[in-house]
Amino acid sequence: MFPGLGTLVNFLLVILGSFLGFKGAKYINPRLREGVIHAIGLFTLLIGLKLVVENQPQTLKVFLILLVGGALGYLLDLDGKIEALARSERGVAEAFITSSVLFTVGPMTLLGCILEGTKGDSSLILSKATMDGFSSVILSSALGKGVMLSAFYILLFQGTITLLAYNFGEFLGKEAMSNSLFIGGGLMIVIALKLWGLLKGVKSVSLTLPMVIALFV
Repeated sequence: MFPGLGTLVNFLLVILGSFLGFKGAKYINPRLREGVIHAIGLFTLLIGLKLVVENQPQTLKVFLILLVGGALGYLLDLDGKIEALARSERGVAEAFITSSVLFTVGPMTLLGCILEGTKGDSSLILSKATMDGFSSVILSSALGKGVMLSAFYILLFQGTITLLAYNFGEFLGKEAMSNSLFIGGGLMIVIALKLWGLLKGVKSVSLTLPMVIALFV
């Protein structure tokens, strides 16, 4: 298997699942859709809390990463750029960031990419890809076509980690992984609150930048 096969399959399954969910959304009862959104919010909150509790970050370093990365993300207006990609359709950025974080934040993503890159074992990342494919059907039926855009984030994020692991071996230290997962957990908590209609002014897409930066510093 070539490095990145798991991520490529992940990308294709999310594209397919998002398409099926988006096209079939009109057949889903609005109350059922609302229930799905609230359930996803609760799941996101619980996973976020779990990541925050389980990971021991380098506090000062995480603060600086959040400060610089968050400011840069807002300065670049990443949320606005995502909305522009979808012709300014409202809610696309939120759908994108919600699904992107759910699909890429967590030990399964990092370990799966590193395992594939260093040992050529794609079993873990392929298992994750299958779960993401099914999840994308539900998410896109509730949140819209912004979920499909998350497939490109998966391709970029997971592909980068896999290729770096392939070329440089064990390049990710435990501290970097803990910092990234800790920030990702906090981001998932923010997203859960936004799914419940809170923190609407927070630009969650822009806040993904610190999570990525933390992996490499």
